[in-house]
Amino acid sequence: MKLLLLTAVVLLFAVSDRCSLSAEENDLFTIVGEQTTQTIAVQVTDPNDEPIEGAVVTPWALRYSQGHGHWLSNGKDASEMKPEAARTDEHGIASISYPFYRDVAEKSRTLQVSVHVRHESFCLADAIHMDVPSDDMFEIEMQPAACILFRPLIEPDNDFTMDQIQVLRSDIGSWENSFRREIQGDQVRVDNLFPGECDFLLVRLVDGEPTHFSEIFEVELTPGANTPMDVPLHSATAVSGKLADNVPRPVVDGRVLAMTVPPKSARERVTWSSWVPVNADGTFLIEGWPRDQSIQIIGLTENHRVRSPEAAQKLNSRHGHPFIFDPPYDTPITLLMESLHACRVQVKSLDDKPLRDVKVTAYPNVSWTNWGSQVYGTRLTRSAEFFDTPDLLAYFQNQQNQPRYPSTFVDHTNKDGIARIKLPVGTWELYVDDDRYEVPIVLGRRNFKMEVLNDSENSIVMRLVPKGTDLLGDYDKLAGVVFGCSTRDGERICALPEVREKMDEFVRRIQEAKDPQDPKILSEAFMVVSDAFLKGGDQEEAAKWRRKSLKMKVKLTQAISKEESSN
Repeated sequence: MKLLLLTAVVLLFAVSDRCSLSAEENDLFTIVGEQTTQTIAVQVTDPNDEPIEGAVVTPWALRYSQGHGHWLSNGKDASEMKPEAARTDEHGIASISYPFYRDVAEKSRTLQVSVHVRHESFCLADAIHMDVPSDDMFEIEMQPAACILFRPLIEPDNDFTMDQIQVLRSDIGSWENSFRREIQGDQVRVDNLFPGECDFLLVRLVDGEPTHFSEIFEVELTPGANTPMDVPLHSATAVSGKLADNVPRPVVDGRVLAMTVPPKSARERVTWSSWVPVNADGTFLIEGWPRDQSIQIIGLTENHRVRSPEAAQKLNSRHGHPFIFDPPYDTPITLLMESLHACRVQVKSLDDKPLRDVKVTAYPNVSWTNWGSQVYGTRLTRSAEFFDTPDLLAYFQNQQNQPRYPSTFVDHTNKDGIARIKLPVGTWELYVDDDRYEVPIVLGRRNFKMEVLNDSENSIVMRLVPKGTDLLGDYDKLAGVVFGCSTRDGERICALPEVREKMDEFVRRIQEAKDPQDPKILSEAFMVVSDAFLKGGDQEEAAKWRRKSLKMKVKLTQAISKEESSN
């Protein structure tokens, strides 16, 4: 069903001359009210149900109908609020504040608050995600923390100093304390670890550069002090390579990103990452690499990106895939590359006037092997920079906000309303950022689908509506159903077979329509949505979409009357 619904989004935008209704024609559901601060109470206890006093509960992310993301603390968050940590009292209770609206401008409500919880003697396996609003106390059980001592052994180089030794680990708490460790004589101590399986990697840094690595090893931690371990470290290796010959020389804006290949696992694993620029002749050298670890690599230039064999098998794959190479790294490696194709995006207002200085952005992803995904080629980070960084989340955000290279996926429109970006073959979502105009909402999202073809002129027209014409908050529940069921209501409603049938019918009517924005078609489609929510037991939401359907019928009647009178 999800694929069919996404296809409907593409179809709705396919006819560029009809891609939005005018401001007067738009059917508005008015959401009133300003941003307010809400609270949820948490109680933190130990395994014996005893309260833990002094635990610091820090909000760091929020979920709403559009997805899950960091709650920025730099004053630039869409909620227009900053996260604030709270400390539990003698009863283990703390009150966590969160914004009623995740996005103030869109009036989209917060559905979930994610928090980290820290204490000197207790810890958690992962972050906590709390559904809101809730009148109930949210209970969090922490486990007694573990600690362990490592004695690094480096042969034949015995003149290293202990302050050069850092410890990378898979325990989630490391993201809160920036991989903090303590030097105790000839050993390094790591504490506040969650009991259970944990990966470790010891690395020696000299002037910020890695010179020696241990193997990545696993320890089954128990609460309290664990048996100290001797850990041999070996000299780092270097990985050299070049871009394939289809990339013209001199190479412009070339860079490669590399990561170790973690085992497939349900828990967090240790990974080591780095990046280096590509020389004008297409060569690159990744120094300071763990010699026994496989490497997965992606890369970008001004007009090309890495094309792995996996991606080549899926010509229209929306995700990039890394090349994987195994040690030893005795010979240079070669990265196959694919072209990025020029895309002409013309941005207009509803009355066909070009809109200048509108930011147009695409977000192609890369799927890292056994790790996750990220926007392709952005956030050029090195693991060697993680240690002792005061705030790792802020570090990552800064890398994203201040890119080292110009992005081929972003441009601002010129005086003729034209932006030019470069994308691989495939279907991509385009977004705009502007203080005056925005993409009209379709099925609860603000994006525009663009198909990029090989050896073809790729050109589209985006017509924008005035800011505030319609609000995503009106579509919170529908978006939760259509896009990945990211809300509690969406998950519950999608689980009902009769609702899936109704939503399939909704998609079919949109797909079969000659004009997807014909008031007759929309009236029928909105009534289908209303029926789906009614089947799901949400009478309030059903009534809202029924009203929307009736308003479309009125609009259709008015249009018919106007046409008859003109004849």
